[in-house]
Amino acid sequence: MKFRMLEAEIRTYQGQRQDVLALLTEKGVSYPTDGDLAIKRDLLCGQAYSGLNKPELADQDLREARRLTDLSHSKLNGEVLRAEAKIQLSNDHPAEATALYKKSLGAAREQRDTFLEASDLLNLGFVELQQEHYDEAVASLDAATDFAKTIQSRQLLQVALGNLGVAYFHLGDFEKALYNFKLAEKEARETGSTYLEVKWLWNAGSSNYELGRLDDAKLDYEQSLKVATAINAREEIAGTNTELAMVLFKKGQLDSAKSHCDEAIRAAAESADKSAKLEPLYVQALLAVRTPNGQNPEQMLLQVHEESIGTPYLRWDIEDSLGNYYSDRHKAVQAEHWYRESIHTFEAKRDSVKNEELKLPFFGHGDSLYRDYADFLISSSRQREALKLLDLGRARTLEEGLGAAKQIFVTLKEDVDPQAIARRHNAAILFYSLGAEKSYLWAVTATRTRLFVLPKKQELESHVQSYQRAILKSSDALREGNVDGRYLYDTIVAPAASMIPDGTKVFIIPDGGLNGLNFETLLKPGGERLHYWIEDVTLTNANSIRLLSRLDSVSSKDANDLLLIGNPVSSGSEYESLPNAPAEVDKIKRHFPTDRETVLTQAEAVPSAYGTVRPDRFEYIHFVAHGTASRLSPLDSAVVLSAPAAHADDYKLYAREIVRHPLHARLVTISSCYGSGLRAYAGEEMVGLSWAFLRAGAHNVIGALWEVNDASTPQLMDRLYGGLEGGSNPDEALRAAKLDMMRSSGVMRKPMYWAAFQLYAGS
Repeated sequence: MKFRMLEAEIRTYQGQRQDVLALLTEKGVSYPTDGDLAIKRDLLCGQAYSGLNKPELADQDLREARRLTDLSHSKLNGEVLRAEAKIQLSNDHPAEATALYKKSLGAAREQRDTFLEASDLLNLGFVELQQEHYDEAVASLDAATDFAKTIQSRQLLQVALGNLGVAYFHLGDFEKALYNFKLAEKEARETGSTYLEVKWLWNAGSSNYELGRLDDAKLDYEQSLKVATAINAREEIAGTNTELAMVLFKKGQLDSAKSHCDEAIRAAAESADKSAKLEPLYVQALLAVRTPNGQNPEQMLLQVHEESIGTPYLRWDIEDSLGNYYSDRHKAVQAEHWYRESIHTFEAKRDSVKNEELKLPFFGHGDSLYRDYADFLISSSRQREALKLLDLGRARTLEEGLGAAKQIFVTLKEDVDPQAIARRHNAAILFYSLGAEKSYLWAVTATRTRLFVLPKKQELESHVQSYQRAILKSSDALREGNVDGRYLYDTIVAPAASMIPDGTKVFIIPDGGLNGLNFETLLKPGGERLHYWIEDVTLTNANSIRLLSRLDSVSSKDANDLLLIGNPVSSGSEYESLPNAPAEVDKIKRHFPTDRETVLTQAEAVPSAYGTVRPDRFEYIHFVAHGTASRLSPLDSAVVLSAPAAHADDYKLYAREIVRHPLHARLVTISSCYGSGLRAYAGEEMVGLSWAFLRAGAHNVIGALWEVNDASTPQLMDRLYGGLEGGSNPDEALRAAKLDMMRSSGVMRKPMYWAAFQLYAGS
């Protein structure tokens, strides 16, 4: 009987609920009527009935398990409480479920049942997921993951990893979600947890879908559906068929999409999950829009919207689709209403996320909503309103951190005049928005605003990546007349060239893959002479037009002008000493009076020293050290400094620590690799060390797009500070230093050496 129970428990993990019941209700088998084996049987049967959407039978078995447990004072009390909590959660009673999980956790600790303790911690995190408290869920699930590793429970580990993926997915961090889902799927497959393997494959497909990788998403969904069908998991069959239908719809394969959608609706009818029924009906409505067959797509969309209360992630998609439906039929009033509703729904959910780091990726959910509304405004000849709308979607977390953010539609009504901002800074502004079908460029000067239509995102980003590879191979792009460098100038700058005469100061507000491009390196034709665009203009990267309106070129001078940190003690083979760091430190020091500089090098250059010296007192802050950038967790990017004597592993000044120290610096320079970061978030753009210093309040930040050269950097920085000492602004001084290197006859003329560093404007 013990082996029969164990097999049933294994099949529970595999999602084979009918097999569980066959094992535990088989005719002719004598089952115990009291004691722990009877309790275990009732628990397993109750869970199986619950999974098969038979709540009355599930409740009956759990009541019997509770009666037997109370009668015998069984140590299975914690497991019974856990099962009761699970049923409460499936009945949409999260508060009751939380209370029961906490009681189970208490029983687990009292009985020193470490597996149950870890399971309860995991389940408490899952309840937070169900309540859509995603930032809180991340904290709980991180703890559960650590606990599962400690007790070496692969089963709990894969569930914790998968649920972390769910939390990150709903926070809009699709890359981190995909990473966790793939780890969880591997653990589930290797441990034989078939039911969860289905789930993690399904979610991996959803992450790939949101990242625009439709072919990868299709493969994940197909594999998930194959495994789900093998174990007859109806809810999962409904869900994966729905997602497959959406992928095929996006790829224009409408007949196949309809087939999967119909199957999803059939399977969803047998599911207890409300959203499992709504989502295929939504896809069915989208198909009806594209393939009229006597159905009323308008009524179908309105009906599914009415039923979507409490499911904001689906609701804003439905509202956006209604906007698109009415826009295509030239019903402008209705279209605008639904576009604004979709953004209201999205923004309300975004406001519920309180953790700033977790809020960073959330705009990934809203990017397409803003873009669809902007397309509608453009088609209605309201190009300036479209620009203001898209600008409101930029740098939101940065602006909120600086205390400047307001309600979206309140701000949209305000008279923020891009031309007035361009006039104030005596500059041109190039604002980019990349889309799947077409992209946009708004060129703004003191007297004009013009909109230009550009190629689709994938085409532009392909040329950016190709050009970056050429630069990083130390190619001489100018002498070779690099085709990508020429294409990019001709495509994304030349349309507005008449508005940007030579000598113009230009603010670039990039989007998507353009964040990784240094526009200074673009190859501009000029009569018979091809040249880098930096020769004609002074460029600065900005985050939004709104923040440019708050940019002030004047900063107060305090008693201490320069904080110079660097030339640290090597932390080992991973980060070897920088041979030219002492020279860079000496060159920079010479540009400041001795009594107006604070220099921390070698053993003094420890991470804690940055906060101790009060960085808010300095007008210039400069780091000479290695830098690291994290793609999965950008605020794990760090400046690599010296380790304190008592803490050999504490040698990194992390981006998340940097944002905690307010700044008023005119310029922060990160003379290290990858200071700009590796990852551009939708709306927030590139996030890394540069973003962290801007978030702390720096007026300008210089950071590197790629790995910088230790030999050329001191020379560049010497010329930069020479220009600043002579009265130049940071943008002018950096450009002059780059031009000196570019016009040299040696290897330093190549963009790999002078173009890594970019200037980012703050607030």
